[in-house]
Amino acid sequence: MTVRLFLTILTAALAAGSVRAANLADAAVRQKVDPAFRVEVNGYSYAWSAIGRFVLPGETLRLGTAGYTDNSGWVASGGELVDAGDRTLWVAPEEPGFYPLIATSGSATKTINAFVMVPYDSMKKGYLKGVRIGRYPASSPFPNFTLPRGFIVVTPDNLSVPVSDRYVLGDFVPRQPDGYPKYIVLREEILVKLELFTDFVAGKGFAVRKLDVISGYRSPFYNMRNRSGRNSAHVYGGAADIIVDVNGNGHMDDLNHDGAVNRRDSKILAGWNDELEAQHPEVVGGCGWYSRTRYRGPFVHTDVRGKPSRWHQ
Repeated sequence: MTVRLFLTILTAALAAGSVRAANLADAAVRQKVDPAFRVEVNGYSYAWSAIGRFVLPGETLRLGTAGYTDNSGWVASGGELVDAGDRTLWVAPEEPGFYPLIATSGSATKTINAFVMVPYDSMKKGYLKGVRIGRYPASSPFPNFTLPRGFIVVTPDNLSVPVSDRYVLGDFVPRQPDGYPKYIVLREEILVKLELFTDFVAGKGFAVRKLDVISGYRSPFYNMRNRSGRNSAHVYGGAADIIVDVNGNGHMDDLNHDGAVNRRDSKILAGWNDELEAQHPEVVGGCGWYSRTRYRGPFVHTDVRGKPSRWHQ
């Protein structure tokens, strides 16, 4: 969403009296974040400046603010906001798409970037609106993963929309040059894990802004075509292949400072994944470390399948 559209929504809300903050429009431009100001979504509390949520048409989110709540309020770009006493309910519109929600508290603002998905049962014979997705297995071997509830509609206009503090929707979109719209699955849990992992790597002394996601969602059709199997965690939107790339050259950094980039570096990153999961068992999952090949550099797979699994290639 552009700043101009933000301001249009905010101005209309102010005129309607649904938000109480004299300097709200200015705050929207600055996107000021007060660390004590937290946003609650369906019982989960976030300190992030931007939160991605993926919902079905007509689904309801329970919203709240915590911490610094002076003159707090909500603005929605679509759907319906309902006052429910100590909570605000947002009922998603029926039309799939991108609908930002803005939480305000004094001069601070935070954004919930809500994506209304195309329901899973809209897919027919492995195709969704003419795009080949492939057929999902009847059941999943992973405790945390079931058949997707729906698919996020990806367009060139929403690739740069934040889905967490550091990560944007485009980080998880397949890179095949097959045009738009694309349809992907993305789970909020993998965003939490990547944010925690980024902080963990930074704590090891690396000036990392984010981990580079070299592969996020992969459809069953794409996975089968590339001989990656039907039950990959990627097809459920809960996995990411990642590298640490502080110098921006598109390859894993020399994590152990031995003058070479190879499997030892991906093994170190996988070890850090294990340390992270020991501290945060809520994001436990699979982790594999991969050696350099003639076609690509070393990398690490991480996911939130709900049970530990380890491998290397």
